[in-house]
Amino acid sequence: MKNYKAQSITLAAILIAAVGSTSILVASTTQYSNAQEHTSTVVRDSAVVLLGGRTLPSNNFIHLYDTTPYMIMNGHIAAKLPCNDQSESPLKILMGSAPNLAAAEFETIKELSTPGEMCLYHVDVESHPDTANGTITDIALQNPTGENIEFPSTATVVIGVNEIAPIAGGGHEGNEEGGAASNSTESMTMGNSTG
Repeated sequence: MKNYKAQSITLAAILIAAVGSTSILVASTTQYSNAQEHTSTVVRDSAVVLLGGRTLPSNNFIHLYDTTPYMIMNGHIAAKLPCNDQSESPLKILMGSAPNLAAAEFETIKELSTPGEMCLYHVDVESHPDTANGTITDIALQNPTGENIEFPSTATVVIGVNEIAPIAGGGHEGNEEGGAASNSTESMTMGNSTG
């Protein structure tokens, strides 16, 4: 009788272990399957561009960042740039998918700005691939003025990328859509035109 009880307990323990293992296997498979459906990747990449002592020629640009064949799903830009007395910079930060780039709308950080000298600006970066020209892969600094701009020693642009996702087709959005952006005229001015 004792032997029968011991065998029953052993059999019950084996059954419990088997059921538990199956539950863990099903849960792991479900988590792996869900992870495969999620198309973005969490990353933490940053670029610090020191501009002090450099000159950006008139009607020209500096290409700062490119994630192609991935789009930036979540990121942030902070830029310390020369500004006027109203805290406005003549420089533009352009975002989009080349060649369709548009000027970002920055917020001035008043506490860290000196109007008439240098101002600190920031903006969040977020692609919206379901909208026209909503894919962001490229970031550039543009001088749309007729004058060369010489950067003071503390001028910087800091780009942080937190999450990326593959671009459908793997290329630049503008090339696939034929550049039919509402901002395509502004986008095309990033080169040596008079934008």
